Amino acid sequence: MKSKVLKEESVGNKERKFGAAPKYYPCMLVDHDGSEVPMLFTSNQLKVAMERASKNPEDIEGGKSFWEWLMG
Repeated sequence: MKSKVLKEESVGNKERKFGAAPKYYPCMLVDHDGSEVPMLFTSNQLKVAMERASKNPEDIEGGKSFWEWLMG
């Protein structure tokens, strides 16, 4: 697995609306044709993804839990 979302790369929500997340975690999705699509995740979206990965470690490369994979 090559993809990573780095916590230290968080960006502030510059035009934040009431109730919106104060910061996002950016990444780039590379489509099958090579085109790149920027994406922003909230802390809550990352938490949901981490919970899903920890419940399904067999679906992560090497069979590691998401936490083991994330911490290297």
